[in-house]
Amino acid sequence: MREDELAAPEAGGIVHARLGRPPQDLLEAVVVLEAWGGVPTLVAFGVGGDVLAPEAQPDPPGARRPALEAGGRESVVAEGVALLVAILAVAAWAGPLSAALGPAVLERALQIALPLTLCLQWMVRSRYLSRTGGMRLIVEDQVPLVLGLGLLGGTLALLPPFGPLAGIFVAVWVGGTVLARRGWGLLYGALVLGEAVALELGAPARDSLVLLAGVTLLGVLIAIATGGAASNESPGRVGRALAAGTIGALLGGVLVGDTSLGWGVHGAFPALALVPSVAGSFWGGYHLWQFHEAIPRELRGIAIGHSSGRLGRGPAGRIVVGALARLLGVTVVLSGLVLGAATWTRGTDHGSLFVAFGCAALVCLFVSLHESLGYLRWACFSAAAGLAAELAVQRWFVTSVPGMGLIVGGTLGTLLALVPLLLRLRSSSRVLATALWIK
Repeated sequence: MREDELAAPEAGGIVHARLGRPPQDLLEAVVVLEAWGGVPTLVAFGVGGDVLAPEAQPDPPGARRPALEAGGRESVVAEGVALLVAILAVAAWAGPLSAALGPAVLERALQIALPLTLCLQWMVRSRYLSRTGGMRLIVEDQVPLVLGLGLLGGTLALLPPFGPLAGIFVAVWVGGTVLARRGWGLLYGALVLGEAVALELGAPARDSLVLLAGVTLLGVLIAIATGGAASNESPGRVGRALAAGTIGALLGGVLVGDTSLGWGVHGAFPALALVPSVAGSFWGGYHLWQFHEAIPRELRGIAIGHSSGRLGRGPAGRIVVGALARLLGVTVVLSGLVLGAATWTRGTDHGSLFVAFGCAALVCLFVSLHESLGYLRWACFSAAAGLAAELAVQRWFVTSVPGMGLIVGGTLGTLLALVPLLLRLRSSSRVLATALWIK
């Protein structure tokens, strides 16, 4: 294709059809034309400048651009807040629910609810909440969403006595993700805290949880209805959302696959022991969003002939190391605090639990980075291999160390995700930037 064969209107049509908006800079226009229009690089650079928005000007030297993926970063914050609240809810609810419903029922409900929650959270984030107009995009898919959620709820209702309880947990926790994304995280936290107080005061367990789920779903409907004006932005691809959901479900399985953790059986301690690693993973994951600014910024001012060089010691490695340091630092500090409170939570103070959840946080961090870069198959394989190893340890090896299965599975999944990730971070700068832009 010659440059004169692609006029600015045609190039603009390709870019606008993919992004649903004008490109923010020349790099974004070129990436879209290359990846989705099959336009050679030199031709894309030749016409890319003609499709920029009038207000899209290069940043002055030293200026810091706003995050390129603001909606996605807000989604990570919302998901992290909602997940932390959900875990604290398990800790606060564990004693009263175990006494009222039985530890076996609570344990089975949690084993179903946690993977389902992560599955739906990852799907909703991938398709809707990673977009700035995510709330309005949900409205466009309301019919298939209602049908799908109705089918899921009906299936869980057929699994008494733990299925309905698992469905309530999923409704509360996934609904909390939407509320937090809407900016109503404090309201959601107050609802969950109120349920904990009600259970401690002797409120009927099932009735109060049903009421909480109803109020949460009502809040979700209001949040979606008032979520902002219509947007030209397109939702994420269905295939990618399904892949993200599969990865989330596998990681949820890693969290509950080791029965020695004692979900719902050993009081509040298993949930509290998970808080340090989740908080560390949340901060580390938030730090990783700098990829969306740092990698494209590194290409500014570089001639196209040099943009395919390897990143070497560029920002990619520093960002990963920074995320890892944040995860480990927060996990270690908060683990010490939770250990000090073990005597008040009716649980074990075995340090292996914190190691196990730390391994789980590592595999979640690196697998999620694979997913964000578009390497879905390897992310899915790493999570599945970790879960398989964890279940194998449970089945064929007898150990007195709590969390050993999760330690083995988390370590294997981390190694499988980390090694190819390091190689990919040293790949062509332009290829990595393309992976960050095209989702």
